[in-house]
Amino acid sequence: MIVDKIKINLPSEIDTLKTVVMCLANPVNISSVFTQGSIDIPLFYQLWYNRLNPFFDYKKVHIQQQVLIDILIENGVQVLFADQISGCSTQHYTRDVGFAIDDVFFVASPRRNYRRRELAGIEDLLSTFTKVSYVDDGVIEGGDVIVDDKYIIVGLGEETNKKGIDCLKDKMSEENIDREIVTLGFSHRGVIHLDTKFNIPAKGVGFIHPKSFDSKSLKWLESKFDLIEATDQEMRNIEINTFSLSPTKVVMQVQSTRLAALLEKRGVEVIFVDYSEVLKLPGSFRCTTLPIERVIN
Repeated sequence: MIVDKIKINLPSEIDTLKTVVMCLANPVNISSVFTQGSIDIPLFYQLWYNRLNPFFDYKKVHIQQQVLIDILIENGVQVLFADQISGCSTQHYTRDVGFAIDDVFFVASPRRNYRRRELAGIEDLLSTFTKVSYVDDGVIEGGDVIVDDKYIIVGLGEETNKKGIDCLKDKMSEENIDREIVTLGFSHRGVIHLDTKFNIPAKGVGFIHPKSFDSKSLKWLESKFDLIEATDQEMRNIEINTFSLSPTKVVMQVQSTRLAALLEKRGVEVIFVDYSEVLKLPGSFRCTTLPIERVIN
């Protein structure tokens, strides 16, 4: 059987979305964390600095995901689904299993055993992608990788290390992707992913929690973006983790009225969605979406 190839094309985070990969949440299975040997020091830091509630209602998550899926379809987006892997309670956060840069899809290298199992959910899709590369040294996850029109911004934290970033540089070179990688450092441990502390909702605009970054990284971000600062409470609510449908349209949480108003002043339309059950683990719109095709209008 001839399978039509799915074109990988992602020039930036905010270009018009055409194709995205999602996965409906699996039932909660806390035992998988223990059996896969993922109880470690970084997890305790993440528990300290974030509000984690692993006992989410996956059926409610499905309902909230479906609202987002309907919005995507209404906006002309093709929604593909990863195969659900039994026992993977975090699989609906599809962002972390990989990321597209220009015309290549890079398969991530998760640090935790139970997250590595999630890679099996996209195996069938990978066979249909036009270009695939594997980050096969070190660790790196998609939540730490943000694609700007000029830079590839990568967070160096609990789930992405220097070896993983160096491997990504090598793989990009092999694929003739001539992009500068900028590595950002954090001011403390326990950062789940970069996109919970910094995100690009619109061209040249960044949502940020400044206290989460070291001084060098913060200075770089201030020099490159029109930054909208999130409060401590907004950061803990994962309100930075928005998702752009186009350069002028962004999905945000229903409680993000302050941040949304500041974005609307910059000419961006905001679509509000209740994602309260999804947030419990935590993660939000960017976490649960894996864009593989965006186009420049």
